[in-house]
Amino acid sequence: MAEPHLKPRFLSHGTVECHDLQAAKRLYTELFGMEVVQTSDRSLMLRLNSATTVVCVQTKGETKAGIYSHFGFDFETEAEVDAAYEVVQAQAETYGLQKVSKPTHQHGTYAFYVVDGDGNWWEILTNPEGGYSYVFDVDEKSETWRDQNHGRDRISGWEEKAGG
Repeated sequence: MAEPHLKPRFLSHGTVECHDLQAAKRLYTELFGMEVVQTSDRSLMLRLNSATTVVCVQTKGETKAGIYSHFGFDFETEAEVDAAYEVVQAQAETYGLQKVSKPTHQHGTYAFYVVDGDGNWWEILTNPEGGYSYVFDVDEKSETWRDQNHGRDRISGWEEKAGG
């Protein structure tokens, strides 16, 4: 097997969509037994016995294939993400990539997206060691949720916020 062009530390996360955040939370905790933390007024993070995280984003209307349905490859530094961007750009034609976005700061990280030949979305990003595991370091008995938009814990009442 040939040496890979990119060498991410691990596959940190993937994303799924939902239409009702509260119903999704019930499904993932009660039926599947997953650990669930709310991270914004329209998102949850889920995990089960690993550091790999599934992000659940509430969308309006029909579930769409696209940017919300992606998996992320983590790198330690912005310089590594920039270097990966250069490699991906150089290899885009070879691998039939449909799209490669420019790296940008977003949702508390530095990242870019790649759309492969099949239309699958992949994110290449900076993250601390353990990926999104830090969002699960919230006291289970508290009523706070991890706010990635503002980089701080936020007092919740999230049941009321979930529909918006």
